[in-house]
Amino acid sequence: MSCVTRELLVRFYSSLSFSLRVMVHYRVVSTYGKPFDFFLMEEPWRVYEVLERALGRHNAELVLRILSEWLGRNGCSTSPEELKRILSDRGYWK
Repeated sequence: MSCVTRELLVRFYSSLSFSLRVMVHYRVVSTYGKPFDFFLMEEPWRVYEVLERALGRHNAELVLRILSEWLGRNGCSTSPEELKRILSDRGYWK
């Protein structure tokens, strides 16, 4: 079991630069009609899918790498590959 939680995802998103948060927010809203925060809290198993569709695969994987580094600095070492699984697996979040 990993240490990734909804609360950590929200803390990470809040820690991003304003310009990156704005870009993610508007791309996700324009694609899904809901803000990215919604997926972080209500449907975290869709986060990778949402990022990939809204930002493209390369940018989604870049966000996972940034998240992985941030988690490591905050006591939760998780590889980008593991994050991709966690953020795509509904069973993890039950």
